Amino acid sequence: MSQDYSGQRIFPAIKNFNAIPTWTDVVLPPKGKIVTVGSEAHDIYVSFEGTEGGGTAGVNKMFIKSGGYIQINMGRGTNNHNTIQIATKSSSSAEVTVILEEK
Repeated sequence: MSQDYSGQRIFPAIKNFNAIPTWTDVVLPPKGKIVTVGSEAHDIYVSFEGTEGGGTAGVNKMFIKSGGYIQINMGRGTNNHNTIQIATKSSSSAEVTVILEEK
């Protein structure tokens, strides 16, 4: 199920949701240009090419080991992504943390 944070207006913001082994769209706010993603207890994938509810095989993605986080600088402009996709590697469900910051 998609996580829509497009209405977020106060930064930084910390959001948590349960990811599953298929892609979950995370809709980013227009001013949320620095996005940090991780999971304390589970391995996860992050992509810009996944499809909501679709499988992770054959999709360009990055891997984040449990307990790790990655910070993504989303940049600016009209050719910028406004969503990311997150899925668990093997767990049926995992709590994922998304931190949104302005630049």
